[in-house]
Amino acid sequence: MKFYAVRKGRQPGIYTTWPACEEQVKGFPGASYKAFPTKAQALAFAGESLPNVTGRAPADASRTADALPTTDAIHIWVDGSCLPNSNGRLTFGWAYVILDNERELHRASGHDVPAEARRHRSVAGEIQAVLHALEWCRERGITAATIYFDYQGLASWVEGTWKTRTSFTRAYAESVRALGMSLTWHKVQAHSGEEYNELVDQLAREAARSAPGNDQEV
Repeated sequence: MKFYAVRKGRQPGIYTTWPACEEQVKGFPGASYKAFPTKAQALAFAGESLPNVTGRAPADASRTADALPTTDAIHIWVDGSCLPNSNGRLTFGWAYVILDNERELHRASGHDVPAEARRHRSVAGEIQAVLHALEWCRERGITAATIYFDYQGLASWVEGTWKTRTSFTRAYAESVRALGMSLTWHKVQAHSGEEYNELVDQLAREAARSAPGNDQEV
């Protein structure tokens, strides 16, 4: 018997069937969920008492900790990754780094990309990075930020200049708008040697490589 832990979804909790779990996470932006062989493990994941169980890369505590911004100059760098694994399947990763001017406040990465978003390949991871980063900001009362990204849709879907043609991109745009944050979008050239663009690309790739082959197949 499997236990399905939903850490972020319509109704977080523990479910004993996949259809019940799927109802909570399908189409939900930034959904975080996983299957476990024991209820104890599922409870630990849902309660976030085991921070590494999601596959999220451990943060460098000396650089990230729970630092709070000292200025309004919040900069968020995001990226996503989609890589084939040894059995031909795709694994996904996302990463972000948040800066207060030049001081790093926080970084995180993971591979919790919803199954229905996989058609977007690496863009799905980049979307997850934006959602996770903005949630971190919201929880700390940060109301404005500049987001550095390398896929135009991230800004254009939110701003309404591109149509959202899938449920995932639609939910993404609605979720970002609902935050009510003042956002400035800054597109950068991928793999151009810019320090933080290269950093989040590396972190996203590492997250994708660390994802078990059946990480999202529950």
